[in-house]
Amino acid sequence: MLNFLSSIYHGLINFPWEGFYGAARVIFIALDFILLIGFIWALKKALEYRPDLVGSFRKRSGEGLSETFDAEKYGKHWEEIQSKAFSAPPQSLTLAIVAADNLVGDALREMGLEGEHIADRLEKLNPRELKTLNNLWRAHRVRNDLVHTTGFEIKKNEAKEILDIYESFLKELGALK
Repeated sequence: MLNFLSSIYHGLINFPWEGFYGAARVIFIALDFILLIGFIWALKKALEYRPDLVGSFRKRSGEGLSETFDAEKYGKHWEEIQSKAFSAPPQSLTLAIVAADNLVGDALREMGLEGEHIADRLEKLNPRELKTLNNLWRAHRVRNDLVHTTGFEIKKNEAKEILDIYESFLKELGALK
């Protein structure tokens, strides 16, 4: 047994380690290179399947979508909403907020966003590219409360703020001037 252990010891001591390290180094560098190429290839393939979100809509038409929208049509509709908003509060405020939400829904649909509800379309937008998107979500939740929550009422100044949010969003899209 002692001879066996001695032969292993002498074999390890006399082994050409420098050659082994050099070969192992070359093999691991080659493996690193192959893995890097594989990672780049997988990333390229993964980007092909990435969803085409509307967050890139600014790239298609410059800073806004003003050429996509008929600003005159949206402007007239917005003026009607504002004129009716404060005619006979609180019902007129509720109707104005619902109409403003519908107008935003029409604009999103015109942009080509799919979805059964406005929330489905809003989810496809990128909040980093639209400054007013987070506020629009808040306005849409208020609209849902007005429509779906019994006894929910909104004060005149809050309604004005909500309508301002809708207006800002439509202006940012380019639907309003």
